[in-house]
Order: sequence, then structure tokens, then C-alpha cells
Amino acid sequence: MKIRISTLNCENLFSRPKIFSANNAAELLGKVNELNEALRQPVFDHQKINQLLNQLKGYVEVVDVRSTLDSAQGPSDWLGWVDLKRARNSDAAIKNTARVLAAINADIQCLCEVENRPLLNAFHDQLLWPYYLKPDGKQPFTYNLVIDGNDERGIDVAVMSRYPIVSMRTHMFETTIYQGKEVKLFSRDCLEIGVEVQAGVRIDLLLNHLKSMGYNPPGDPNSNQRRLQQALRVVEIADAYSLDQAYVVVAGDLNSPPTSPSLAPLVSHPKLYNVNLELPEAERGTFHTGKQQLDYLFISPALRQKLTGMHIERRGAYAKTKWQPFDTVTKPSEAASDHSAVVAEFQI
Repeated sequence: MKIRISTLNCENLFSRPKIFSANNAAELLGKVNELNEALRQPVFDHQKINQLLNQLKGYVEVVDVRSTLDSAQGPSDWLGWVDLKRARNSDAAIKNTARVLAAINADIQCLCEVENRPLLNAFHDQLLWPYYLKPDGKQPFTYNLVIDGNDERGIDVAVMSRYPIVSMRTHMFETTIYQGKEVKLFSRDCLEIGVEVQAGVRIDLLLNHLKSMGYNPPGDPNSNQRRLQQALRVVEIADAYSLDQAYVVVAGDLNSPPTSPSLAPLVSHPKLYNVNLELPEAERGTFHTGKQQLDYLFISPALRQKLTGMHIERRGAYAKTKWQPFDTVTKPSEAASDHSAVVAEFQI
């Protein structure tokens, strides 16, 4: 049987935090982190809090349940949190996301940056299936799964599958020590999914969206230390399988090129193969202009033996000259994503 597996960072289906579209997004995300840190201090520095709120005006809102933040001496005197304001994706971008997923036509589609499961189901049932899959005689995705991870911005990892999901394990609760503090190990999650493609035959996926290169804390200017901790744990989870016999895939947006030291545990692993190596080096990029590979399918030796082909689906991303996008992608705001999809085919 032929199986097609793909990964795509869809940059949210219907809406995404407005801050992501700002020219100085990395700087603003740093200030959001400062604001959250200020709201965790034993004694509030109201001058600093108000200054940060002014700098983040239009991008965040503070949910102040008891309306006591202005007078609160510290965390015990108020109840609330910081929310990022969201902006709706354009109709064209939403439709082009559906179009690119239909063009990929994967049997197992891994996704990064999905808001939640109800929205994924709505996207599938109301747009992807009736307008893009069914008219072309393609099958719907019967099994769709998202669980909320550690990122509060609604950018979770997800999977859409035509085959039954028979097991699921989250790693969102694992912790590590980073810059002297105990923090959640995974920025989102390493979502471990088992898919049964035939009786007694399964593919196990480790879905990831590693630490971004956006906001980089002092002392780790490229977030390499944080990402390295995550990559080491992903390898540890993968190594629990008998990779010579098991069909295992590490998929997702890993937020660094293969040359980054933070991805060395994965890139140099003798039993995890980056399928983009099937392409000439100049054609392996997946992000923006295609210069950098940030999106990956690493496969076990057992699955590599079944690999029959791969390609990068770029037509949902906007480009002036480097490739020909869909005719419905005429400007960046209409693009399905800044990321292109990695697609691999197997004969099992």
C-alpha cells in the first residue's frame, strides 16, 4: 500500500496573534515575556508594568478578573493573565491553506500552529472536505487530533489522518532547568501519535514545534540551548523504539537549519534520516524564500527502506520569481503560510 506523510506549519487556520505580523515581532514578544515576569514578582513594579502595557498597546490585553491590578501589591492581590490579541486570517489565506492541503493529499498530515480541535474540525468539515477534497474524488480526514500544549498563543501541533489513531502520549508536562529556572521542556509539545495503517502495521509519529528563533532570551541569543534540550529529549523518545523495525517519524517545524548545533542530536543520529536529503542542497529549504530548511520529516531505517519519493510543496507560499505559486496566491497576505510542506511517499 502507498502511504503519503506530510508536515506543514500552517500558521493558524483562522486567526493568529497580531503580534506575529508586527515588523518588530521579536522585540515585542520579548516585552510580553517581561510583562509576564513582572506579574510574577512578589511585589509589583506598577511603573514598569504600565510602561510595558503602553509599549504593547494593540497587541495584548490583560484579563483582570477582579479589577484589582492597579491597586494590587503582588500576585496574591489579583487574579488574571495576559492575552495576545488575535487578527483574523484573510479569506484568501484560509482558502489557500485548504488548497495546499488538498494538493498535498497526504494520508497522514502533520500540522504546526493550529488553534484547537473544534476549529480544525470546522476547517476540515466546512471547507477542506466539501470544496477541495470531495470534488476531486479524494478522501476526507476521518481522524483529527489537537491537544492544547504549553504555548498560550494557540499554536499547537496537530495531525489529520485517514487511518485510525490508536495511541496518543503527550510530553507537555516534562520539565527542565533552563537559565537557572525549572521550565516546561517543550515550548508546545512533543505529541506522540500511533496510527494503524493496516492490521498489525502502525506508524508512530513524534510531532514537534521546537523553540522559535523569535524572542531569544539574554544568554542564549539564538535559543540554541533551549532547542538543544528539546532535540535531545526527542531523540531519547525516538530511541525507545526499535528503529530498525518500527516505522517512526519525527515531524514538524524545528525552527533551525540542519547546520544549527541545536539540531545536532537529530541531524547526526545514525537512525533518523532527513528526507530532504533526497533533494539537491539548494532545493531543501522550506521557509520563506526557500533558503533555509526549518521543517522536517526524519524517518527510521525501517521506514526509509519503504521511501519511494519526496517533494516540497511550495505553491501555497508566496514568491515573486523563485517558484510559481497557486494563481490564488498573488501577495503575501493570501499565502497559506510562510512555510512550505515536506511530503514523503512510502510503499508499505
